[in-house]
Amino acid sequence: MTHDHDLVISNGTVVTPEHGTFEADVAADGETISAVAAPGTLSGETEIDATGKHVLPGAIDPHTHHGIYRGLEADAESESKSDLVGGVTTIGNYFRRAGAYEDIMPGYFDEAEPNYYHDYFFSLGLLSMEHVEEIPTIIDEFGITTFKWYMNYKDAAREKFGVDCDMHDDFGDAFVRKLAEQDVPTTLGYHSENVEITNALAGGNVYVTSESDDTDADADEGYEVMVEEFPGYAETQSMVAGAALAKVHGYDDRFYAVHISAGGTADELAALHDAGYEAWGETCIHYLALTTEECDERMKVNPPVRSKADQETLWERLADGTISTIGTDHCANLAENKFGDGIRDSLLGFPSTPVMLPLILSEGVNEGRISLERAVEVTSTNAAKAFNLYPKKGTVRVGSDADLAVVDLDETKTVTPELLHSVSGYSPYEGRDVTGWPTQTVVKGELAYDDGEIVGTKGHGTHIDRPV
Repeated sequence: MTHDHDLVISNGTVVTPEHGTFEADVAADGETISAVAAPGTLSGETEIDATGKHVLPGAIDPHTHHGIYRGLEADAESESKSDLVGGVTTIGNYFRRAGAYEDIMPGYFDEAEPNYYHDYFFSLGLLSMEHVEEIPTIIDEFGITTFKWYMNYKDAAREKFGVDCDMHDDFGDAFVRKLAEQDVPTTLGYHSENVEITNALAGGNVYVTSESDDTDADADEGYEVMVEEFPGYAETQSMVAGAALAKVHGYDDRFYAVHISAGGTADELAALHDAGYEAWGETCIHYLALTTEECDERMKVNPPVRSKADQETLWERLADGTISTIGTDHCANLAENKFGDGIRDSLLGFPSTPVMLPLILSEGVNEGRISLERAVEVTSTNAAKAFNLYPKKGTVRVGSDADLAVVDLDETKTVTPELLHSVSGYSPYEGRDVTGWPTQTVVKGELAYDDGEIVGTKGHGTHIDRPV
């Protein structure tokens, strides 16, 4: 028997923000979608029956930190494999290092290319004026068009990275102006934090990262010290200042505020939109799914998880369009290394990419906070647009990459490291019942996850050169 297509997902309910929700068969030939047709009309060499399920464009996590603790080669394999469980088919990796990126990136690509199960892209953190001058080369030689300004490294970059730059606003001004000059679309991810405020509140206390040791840890301190020393208003003020700098250079439509944690920041972003700004806002799944009171060393992250009131405001701003995307700030630290003697002595960051889409479906769609179309928009389509991937990624249409997630909105699973195929050995959501899970994940036309089993191919993923 001959088949019309390489792969067909039949009888599912397709969901896209552009075209709404409709019943259809979706076919892939090679790596791209080749047909979207009436239910039951297509046949394929591989067939997935999606009766009673929804077919979504594969989720995109635009905010990960692969390689920060274990090296990129290890993370590329283990984390992309884990991502498939949650319907994630593309990730963006924030990477920063002193030295010329022209010299650094070839080796970094060599570590990544053979190991990713799905596609990926880099967003480079710039740390010096020399990095700013490299922007045209980075775009032309490596197809990297997205960057990051870390406000938390102000006055710390010399010691932390050995660069000849304090990362003051003269650096940021040059950074934004250089991006605005480019003749291709670029995006600036912006870590909002007024470090003059947070450093003063911390009073010289240390929060351990992968590159520092703490000698003054107090095992009796709880998660509340994170919230006290990294207050929401220090994030809010910084976000407004950064957006204003972008706007005076005509770049506010490509200004992207990462990991918004405070309700006040989201409200100020809404006010900026009312004033004519076009800035993007991202929140992370932990700010939507957790509150301070339930957090411990597992959830140590900067910015920290905040109050129930903050959480409710973030959901409202996600629903009304103020916040456009969801990320995770994913870090693959191992349980034996993550936990120290108290909150200060534990590592920053935790793994969460594979639960991003399920938690949005469970806490957002199934709880009536957002529509399924909006869930697709914030977990896939908008990230593709913000990071210059659309329409190659982020939609279900002929010619787009065949990155697809078949989801059962009614399936409830209890989160465990084993369920997530996690190398970390822990999850901040461990023991939580979550309703709404992918049953199959397709990466560029290849069935990569099938009812609990990873069946994809290491190296099937590749770097996405932009502009696409």
